[in-house]
Amino acid sequence: MTKVSELRELGMDNGGFVETESAVAVGMDPKALSRMALRGRLTRELQGIYRFPEIPVDETTEYRLALLWAGPQAVIDSESVLVILELCDVNPRELHVAVPPGVRVRRKGKEYYRLHKGRFDVEYHRGLPMVAVHQAIGRALDQGLRHDLGRQAIQTATRRDLILDSEALQLHQKYSLEGTGA
Repeated sequence: MTKVSELRELGMDNGGFVETESAVAVGMDPKALSRMALRGRLTRELQGIYRFPEIPVDETTEYRLALLWAGPQAVIDSESVLVILELCDVNPRELHVAVPPGVRVRRKGKEYYRLHKGRFDVEYHRGLPMVAVHQAIGRALDQGLRHDLGRQAIQTATRRDLILDSEALQLHQKYSLEGTGA
């Protein structure tokens, strides 16, 4: 197997994306990625992040890119979790990503990336690391999610057994969601 084939295999496991570290892992010179991009074999997405264009895009592709941008401890956060899991009818303008306190993101991201810092529990859905669903709903409400959408997210998550009844009750009480308007 050639080094490019090994690199493509790594990309296939990550939505088509590879980083300069991926090239080093398969024994390639990281500068080879830039040359491959010039020849059209890769697309440069962000600093140090490339994508094999022949690997199909799916609904997780943009989220995977945002996670690579923010680093190995990054997770999808708040409204973005609600969108991926289809918990409510929210349509965020930003893609929310969170990292633990003390983590520094060194790359410049896309204009619509929104980075949050904080402590959170991590769950995996559709192969993506995310803030735990009950925490994601609370964090979205903290960031200004309308209460009617918060109620909808809680109801949907409870119905699908993504949160416990006790977590739903805590969210309703903390944000005074019972009987409130939009």
